[in-house]
Amino acid sequence: MRNSAELTDSPDEQPLQLQLRDNGDDGDGQQRRLDRSGDVTAMAWCDARLPATAANIAAAIVGVGLAWSLLYVNVSSELMAVPGGSLSSIFMLYVTGAVAGKLIYEIVGLPPRFGMLLAGIALQNAGLYTVTGWCSQLVSFIREVSLAVTLINGGLELDAKQLHRLSGVVARLTLLPCLAEAATVAVAAHLILPGFSWQWSLVLGFTLSAVSPAILVPGLFQLKRLGYGQVKGVNTLLIAASSLDNIVSICAFRIAVGVLFLTGSLTSKITQGLIDVSIGVVSGVVWGFFLVFVPPSPWALIYKNQETENTKKSQQLDRLITAKRSFLLGVGGFLAMTGSRWCGYPVAGPLACIISAFVAGTGWRWRLKMQTLNNAEISVEENRDDEDLCKGKPVEKVFEYAWTGLQPSVFAFLGTDIKFELLKNLDMVFVGLFVLMFGIAVRMIVTTCSVLGSGFSRKEIIFVNISWLPKATIQAILAPFALNMARQLNTPEAIECGTRLVTIAVLSILLTAPIGAIGIKLFGPRLLPRAK
Repeated sequence: MRNSAELTDSPDEQPLQLQLRDNGDDGDGQQRRLDRSGDVTAMAWCDARLPATAANIAAAIVGVGLAWSLLYVNVSSELMAVPGGSLSSIFMLYVTGAVAGKLIYEIVGLPPRFGMLLAGIALQNAGLYTVTGWCSQLVSFIREVSLAVTLINGGLELDAKQLHRLSGVVARLTLLPCLAEAATVAVAAHLILPGFSWQWSLVLGFTLSAVSPAILVPGLFQLKRLGYGQVKGVNTLLIAASSLDNIVSICAFRIAVGVLFLTGSLTSKITQGLIDVSIGVVSGVVWGFFLVFVPPSPWALIYKNQETENTKKSQQLDRLITAKRSFLLGVGGFLAMTGSRWCGYPVAGPLACIISAFVAGTGWRWRLKMQTLNNAEISVEENRDDEDLCKGKPVEKVFEYAWTGLQPSVFAFLGTDIKFELLKNLDMVFVGLFVLMFGIAVRMIVTTCSVLGSGFSRKEIIFVNISWLPKATIQAILAPFALNMARQLNTPEAIECGTRLVTIAVLSILLTAPIGAIGIKLFGPRLLPRAK
């Protein structure tokens, strides 16, 4: 039986390639020339590298032009005015961020998020970004969706078997560096930054304490394909711990924000925090367990008989089930995020979002494994890894595509919160850098202590510290959230603290994201042993 949960654009691609390599026939009786590697050779002039590249660029330009024209003829001219139009500002911000991210990756080799952030800073300070009215709510909506997608991605990436196998070192690497950096930053901010209360200092600490899987994981996957980091499971350890690290940072951040902005005594805030956590855990488990069985699996008899398993209709059914699961998981997670805040329990939403994704993803993989093992038509080797039985992970791919589409707006929106007037105060910049560097130094010390005695060599421990540096995604989402909450209070002190928090968060991304990405790529082959 075919992997029923796998989502691909061309399910029969591999058999067709094998057929082409055998006889050069494309299935319709047409002969196609094959090169020595077995790949199909381009026959038309328009498929050469230069014309194809030009066509690809032209498609992007025409697509942007069509989208702009569609908005221009269907919304008011005030919204699409340049400069000054709110909708035109958002549109230009997204396009500029996407282009800047692509260019900085292709030309300089830095993470695309770096270019997106710079694009937002440039548009804001050039006077080309002005958002008011309902478009401000649209920006807040996009940021909230981005946080929900990030949490769902984190939950889906968690592997229960890996967490159990590496539970001790994963727990230490998740909790100790994160909490140590947050506490260090909080103490330094409270002592150094003017007007920063302990509550604001903790909000800043947990904003900066999260590592960025968006920077870390692609670099680790590239090393994994080359055989580095597989001997002692360094890649597995870092991928698992990075997702959990984000969970701890986000949940602690929401608790700190609740303590900062909610009214009442300290006892009532602590009690509400415990209630928040309990509601989030219970609702996440219940919703995730529900999604394991609803909608029914693609092999359920309500859809088809087992004899039709390999038909084209079956492949279409797999996509339909994936779409239903993705919709329910995504909308349910977003409703948990916004609904919990509406009900007065802001911490419950993020917890429910990520726990439901973890429970649902684990249940889907377990059901697929059991179906595969119990099917008499398929033979499974005894030593076959669970991951091999569950390849594809189609729902994860859906949310990866969603995050790819949201990235330009998330990081570019963060850049728009930075104005050059803020950076003219060099004392503020230097103080922010000192707080940031002090926290990173303590984090590296605690990270080293967390993995000592786990069987890793000195070089591998150095690589773990390098991998634990980059900050990007969580900072880009949490920092503007804190600033928006401060603006809702509409007090000069809160707005000033929120603005400084965003400035330090941007500095952390500009400093650590390129260093971390380059460090993983450059030092990975030098510090990690290569599997034979």
